Amino acid sequence: MKVHRTLLLPALAVAFAAAALAQTTSKPADDLPDSPAATPAALTRPNGPTVVMDTSMGRITCQFYQKQAPLAVANFIGLAEGTKDWTDPATNKTQHNKPYYDGTTFHRVIPEFMIQGGDPTGTGMGGPGYGFGYEFDPNLNFDQPGRLAMAHSDAPDSNGSQFFITEQAYDSLDQKYTLFGQCDPASVEVVKAIARVPTSGDKPTTPVVLKKVTIVREGQPMPPDPNEAPAKRIDISADVAQSFLIHKTDPVYPTEAIQARMMGFVRLEAIIGTDGLVRDLKVISGPAIFRQAALDAVKTWRYRPYLLNGQPVEIQTIVNVTFSLSFGK
Repeated sequence: MKVHRTLLLPALAVAFAAAALAQTTSKPADDLPDSPAATPAALTRPNGPTVVMDTSMGRITCQFYQKQAPLAVANFIGLAEGTKDWTDPATNKTQHNKPYYDGTTFHRVIPEFMIQGGDPTGTGMGGPGYGFGYEFDPNLNFDQPGRLAMAHSDAPDSNGSQFFITEQAYDSLDQKYTLFGQCDPASVEVVKAIARVPTSGDKPTTPVVLKKVTIVREGQPMPPDPNEAPAKRIDISADVAQSFLIHKTDPVYPTEAIQARMMGFVRLEAIIGTDGLVRDLKVISGPAIFRQAALDAVKTWRYRPYLLNGQPVEIQTIVNVTFSLSFGK
């Protein structure tokens, strides 16, 4: 795209070869036709970390093509997390340890095409103060919605910070823009909504803000969605809470209590999150000798905190942990 970043942008295809059905036949196995092989394009799948873009109109989630576009992926992650220095186009000052994308806007949106962001000035003319080379993979093209790609000007090696996300396939972009990620179907719906806001030219009349960009690596949890309403919290009795319990670990009976033949119970107050994990836990009453054992055990318990209609809820409840000599033996 031109530095007015007239970025023309769109899509990679994940084509799957049809599997041959196995059938009983009297023909020798050597005479059977070979099953069709998957094409290289079908085998080109996202293979890097995930980027979560929380916007003022919803969440966009994409996974990187780290193997196919290592420079673009490393650049985007460095800017997003503030580990890569960049020059503020408004002040011309170098920025250290400052996330680049948070608070920027989508300055160019075109229905049935794409949305474009990554410019702190919001004009389409700004960037990080440097450029880098293009990366093309012959098996990665704009053949499906949700392609995440770098915008660039007509100058060579002008990738920088601006990016775009397509809402449909757009083969005229193939092998012209660095394609470095794929967004999921729900995110494409957010892209479509952003692309259809009122505009002056291609620029939204009301800014669509990229509030926060988060990089999620393998094994890390997704960040809470700021656009979601807080979960409903219900206060239930200890007996009712038992019906939500799906995994329970017995507490370790303290050795000193066994030797002293002590019994008793610890009363705890617990907050259980929508993921079923025990979040907050505090002792209300109970012998001091049993308290830590009770806390350690209940922290590992797991619940299924859903109402009958399937709605996830937070649970506030009481948990009673009993210690008896028969249990402690």
